[in-house]
Amino acid sequence: MSPDPLTLRVVKRSPSPLDAALAAFLLDREAARCTPKTLEMYRYALGSFLQWLEPRGVCEVAAVTPSHIRAYLVELQGRQLKDTTQHLHARCLRAWFRWLHREGEIAENPMTRVAMPKLEQRIPAPFTPEEVQALLAACDRQTAVGARDLAMILVLLDTGLRAAELVSLRAGDIDMRTGLATVRGKGQKWRQVRIGARARAALLTYLRHVNVAPGEPLWRAYSYDGLEQGALTVGGLKTRLQRLGRRAGVRPSGPHRFRRTFALWSLRSGMDLHRL
Repeated sequence: MSPDPLTLRVVKRSPSPLDAALAAFLLDREAARCTPKTLEMYRYALGSFLQWLEPRGVCEVAAVTPSHIRAYLVELQGRQLKDTTQHLHARCLRAWFRWLHREGEIAENPMTRVAMPKLEQRIPAPFTPEEVQALLAACDRQTAVGARDLAMILVLLDTGLRAAELVSLRAGDIDMRTGLATVRGKGQKWRQVRIGARARAALLTYLRHVNVAPGEPLWRAYSYDGLEQGALTVGGLKTRLQRLGRRAGVRPSGPHRFRRTFALWSLRSGMDLHRL
C-alpha cells in the first residue's frame, strides 16, 4: 500500500547544525527587539541560503567558505532578481556570519573576503509642489520638534545644502536680516547661501522653543517624548526626514532629494548652472 501523500508532505528532515545556528541567530535578533518584518527577512534570506547549501554537502557553519557564498550570490544574479534584493540577501549573510564569529561559532568570518553586490545608483526625482506641501503639513508646528522640522525643510529647499552642511550650522551663522548664511562645505570650504523670508520666519519660531547660545549647533535632537538630546547628527536628520516622509506619504524623502529639488527650482528661475 502506498503512503498517504498528505503524510509525506508533513514529514521533515531532522534539523542540521546549520538550522540550529540560524535558530540561535533569530532568537538573538528577537531578544534585541528586531521587528517581526526584519526577523522574517532574516528567516527568508538565510533559509534560502541553507537550502542552497544542503545538496552541496555543507552541514555546519564552519564548513561554509567564501567560495560558497560567492557562488550563491552569482546564482541569485542568474535568477534575475532586483539588485536591491540581491543586496538584501548579502546583508543578511553578512549579519549572520558576523554574529557567528562574535559568538565564537566560527574561527573566521567568510563574509570579510566576499565583495558585496553593487547597487545601481538611482538619482531621486525632485519633489512635486504637492509633495512639498504634504511634507510641510506633516510638521506639528506647535511643538519644538515640529517647529524645527518645518524650519529644516524650508532651509533645505531654499539652499540645497548637503546633510552635513545643514547640521553643521551654528547659532550666529545666519543673518536674520539679510538671509545670508555662512556654511561649512566639503573640504572645510566656506561659502554663503541665501535663506528666504519664509524659512527665516520658521527659524525664529523654532528658536523660541530652544535656548541656543551663539556658536552652538543650531539644530537640536529630541527623544520620542520630546526631550532635548544635544545636537542633531546627519544620521538623525536622515531618520527624521524619512519619518516625515512616511507621515506625509512621500517617499523617498532624504536630504539629497531636497538638493535635487532646489537645483531644479533654481534652474527654472534662471540661476546660472555653474552656481549650483
